[in-house]
Amino acid sequence: MYTINMTLSDVSQSTGKLFWSCDPASLDTQKHKQYIVHQVLQHGDLDDYEWLKKQYSQEEIIHTFITQPRPTYQPQSFNFIKNYLLQISESLPKNKYVQAAL
Repeated sequence: MYTINMTLSDVSQSTGKLFWSCDPASLDTQKHKQYIVHQVLQHGDLDDYEWLKKQYSQEEIIHTFITQPRPTYQPQSFNFIKNYLLQISESLPKNKYVQAAL
């Protein structure tokens, strides 16, 4: 299967702020998928999520969330994203998503 790698050329200013650690124009949609998906889910609003769904299918977003977890979420955010936004009914190990309390 041949995949065309594309950069995030249509990032709005409000969504672009989610990628504070790099230049959004330098992000490759395939190579940096995990970073893009988790940054938007964790720090974005519903408009940012709508933008994310234009970059990736709902299935790709869910697959990335499940198979490439990042332990950086707050418990409430994790529950909202898993149960409401992505509507994932299967149990996921919270320790792979929720950051440890300081």
